[in-house]
Amino acid sequence: MNDGVLSNHAHREAAMAGGRDVLESGVVRLFEQGQAAWPALALALPLFSQHVSRHLPERGEPESHLAALHGADLFLACACKERVAGAVAAFQSTYRGTVDAALRSRNVSPDERDELMQAFWEKLLVGQRGIPAKIGDYSGRGPLGGWVRVAAVRAALNFLEQKKSDPLVTGAPVEEQREPHTSDPELDFLKSHYREEVHQALKDALAGLDADERNVLRLHFLDGLSTERIATVYGVHRATVARWVSRGREALLRGTHLLLTQRLSIGRGEAESIISIVRSQLGLALSSIFRAGER
Repeated sequence: MNDGVLSNHAHREAAMAGGRDVLESGVVRLFEQGQAAWPALALALPLFSQHVSRHLPERGEPESHLAALHGADLFLACACKERVAGAVAAFQSTYRGTVDAALRSRNVSPDERDELMQAFWEKLLVGQRGIPAKIGDYSGRGPLGGWVRVAAVRAALNFLEQKKSDPLVTGAPVEEQREPHTSDPELDFLKSHYREEVHQALKDALAGLDADERNVLRLHFLDGLSTERIATVYGVHRATVARWVSRGREALLRGTHLLLTQRLSIGRGEAESIISIVRSQLGLALSSIFRAGER
């Protein structure tokens, strides 16, 4: 009996060791890709391994996840995060044109472009006021160029919105003056009576979505990117992005509906009336929530 227990324990240990070996070999493969692409950057393997490990998903097979990563891009991003000599210069030299094109595409004036680009580099590669550099968020799942382009477009859109003194920059819930006027007393009551509860339920439902679903909704509703532009960033067909947006939108509304019925103890009809308002104002509400989360 004891021999059997020891045998099972030995098998489990061997399996765990085998899993670690596969994981380590996958990280080494990515590291070697990075070294080949950026031979002048003296990034240590342990630092790279720690960076990769932080971005591993909690579910799924790590080896299949590692196989899909962009090793050279991940290496450069990690080198920038770890302040390896020459990494920031190499990054800026490689992606300066990408950032400039993104700012031009959003009609940022030439006088403002240089200032905005400097602020963008600082936020991306240095960090601000105790906030770590955003480059540490790059996980290697997509091309680094696309990730940088999206970040630059978002920076341009935020800049232009602030110039317009958009009241949504404050991150307040849906502004009454932005909502279409209604003469329906029932809808007026629902909006005034459940505003805070709806806002919180929407935030919580959004947090419950997968990271990819939240990111696509952010790009679409906050940054105003078309399905064609998002498709270009992700390297997929426009119809695929349209499905992603639709699926994320409906999942968000379902989650909000469920939370409201649980928290407010209201009937199905009243909950559906509230959701109909949320649906009609979803883009505005999400813009508010996303902006509040960035402060």
